[in-house]
Amino acid sequence: MKIIVPTNDRVTIAAHTGRCNEFALYEVKNGITISEIFITNPHEHHDEECCANHSREHHHGHEELILLFSKADLLYYYSIGKRLRAELDEHEISYKKAPTVNLQGIINGAL
Repeated sequence: MKIIVPTNDRVTIAAHTGRCNEFALYEVKNGITISEIFITNPHEHHDEECCANHSREHHHGHEELILLFSKADLLYYYSIGKRLRAELDEHEISYKKAPTVNLQGIINGAL
C-alpha cells in the first residue's frame, strides 16, 4: 500500500494539504514500512498571495496534485479545501482524515 501525507517539517502533517512544502510518500507492505520518500509540492506556488490574485470566477485546478496523489492508494490529510476534495472525488482518489498529527503515528495506524 502506498500512503501520501502532506508535511512541512517531515515530522508532522501539514495544516493545509495544498500549501505544504512537500509530501511524504510511504510504501507499506505486510505491516512494515518499505520506503519513505519526500516529494516537493508541485503546487507550492498556491499560497495566500496567489489566491488573493484570483477572482471568484477564476477556478484554478490542482492537476499537479491529482497526478501525484493518483500514485498512492491513500492520502491522509489534516485540512483540505472543498475544491481539492471535489477533484479527489472526481478522480476517485481515496483520502482520509489523519488520526494524529505525527507522521509516524499516521503510518503506524495504517499498518
